[in-house]
Amino acid sequence: MYYFPNRPILIPPDPVNPMSPEPGYINSLEKSGKYIAEQKWNGDNVLIDLSTGQFWNRYKARHKYMPSPEVLDELSKWPKHAVLNAELMHNRTKFIKDVIIVHCIMGWKGKPLLGKTWGDSRHILEDMPGGKHVRVSEIHQSGFWQLFQAADGAIIEGIILKNPAGKLVYSTTPLANVSYMMKIRKPCKKYQF
Repeated sequence: MYYFPNRPILIPPDPVNPMSPEPGYINSLEKSGKYIAEQKWNGDNVLIDLSTGQFWNRYKARHKYMPSPEVLDELSKWPKHAVLNAELMHNRTKFIKDVIIVHCIMGWKGKPLLGKTWGDSRHILEDMPGGKHVRVSEIHQSGFWQLFQAADGAIIEGIILKNPAGKLVYSTTPLANVSYMMKIRKPCKKYQF
């Protein structure tokens, strides 16, 4: 099973002063009560088909990553009938290798979760095993600004806000955005608004 992974909309951390953000805008998103927050890691977005053990990239091609024995051992403890959407921390980070942070389950019991909510997917993830190399992304219901401030821009790029009521969809292209997720990156030379 393959689909183009969900891609969050990129928004500035502060629409008025994006390169020197103040907390007001991010705080207003938290106060709306519509979102949870996750850290945005600087990795490769991958799909992992646990029935085959294959890693796929955003462009519908096999990912070049070869899992370490430790990663394979931890993935073997997950259900074989799932497709995971995750961040692979290996190629882009100097000191972090062989770490997979699972954001979402997109296929469950051999069927896509198309039309289900991100919250439904997250509920399934809560019962999955965690480990040193394969772990479930931590979610935060408050403290969004502090989480954003803690991002270093290299290992953690910022935060992603997700609406748990947002419906899981299959993107039509590798770069299509979905409306239930917003990516807020730390301003830097690479990401200026």
